[in-house]
Amino acid sequence: MKLCAAIGAALFAAALAATPALAIDDGVPDRAGHPYVGALVADPDGDGPQAPFVWCSGSVVADSVVLTAAHCIVSQPAETVWYVTLAPGSPRAPIYLPGVFPDDGFDFPLLVALTRADRAVVHPDFGGFDNRTHDVAVALFPPGTFAGVKPVELPERRRLDHVALGRAPLRLVGYGLDAEYGDGDPQFIAEGYRQTATAPFRRLTARQLVLDGDAAATRQGGACLADSGSPQLLGGTDLALAILSDLEPGTDLCRGEILAQRLDRRSERRFLARYLP
Repeated sequence: MKLCAAIGAALFAAALAATPALAIDDGVPDRAGHPYVGALVADPDGDGPQAPFVWCSGSVVADSVVLTAAHCIVSQPAETVWYVTLAPGSPRAPIYLPGVFPDDGFDFPLLVALTRADRAVVHPDFGGFDNRTHDVAVALFPPGTFAGVKPVELPERRRLDHVALGRAPLRLVGYGLDAEYGDGDPQFIAEGYRQTATAPFRRLTARQLVLDGDAAATRQGGACLADSGSPQLLGGTDLALAILSDLEPGTDLCRGEILAQRLDRRSERRFLARYLP
């Protein structure tokens, strides 16, 4: 899935400023490949008239906990009610009504049942949108909500410092939009199902795993709108090394570098430990 920059219209600029960012670009339907990855759904007015909509992605890390990005949570009002669906969807059976962004708006109607969270908690040291340090949050559910789901695996402290990342395929999994490029402005297609792809390793920093998200150049995958909070998995495993935090624009938005919050740092491990069994 993918999104792009340079649409130029004020509508798109305003919509983009209000959205959290990012999805799997040039991916394929994931189907049952990663059943612990779900769509994070926001309902900003709670039980009011506005319908809930897919906002980000996340991963089940315990039977009552879904991991996502902090910026996904703080980008919505404090009274927002959060939901998750683990339904993968498919081209023939999407989880929400497909459409085009921004032409059709952003609130694509959901077609599957949702599981309501009790609350969401953001890392206390999250640095905000301009400095996305500690970009980690959890959505909390009643005990046993995801008892039948094998959780994603989390890395021990400093695991990424000891993995040959340049030789390991890194797997992307998430929900979101696909950017289609033609002669005119790109079209952002809301496909309505979970997708997966791989992306090449670029570098490791003290707080981020950086991948090459230029799917057109690498002939692999990228990331974009509605995939924030999705995991970057060590290829062939269920080990989440990081979660999607931001995107460094290349020639077009969602054709640059994927910036992912490392999960093996001491502060992130300590925060998550409060909510894990």
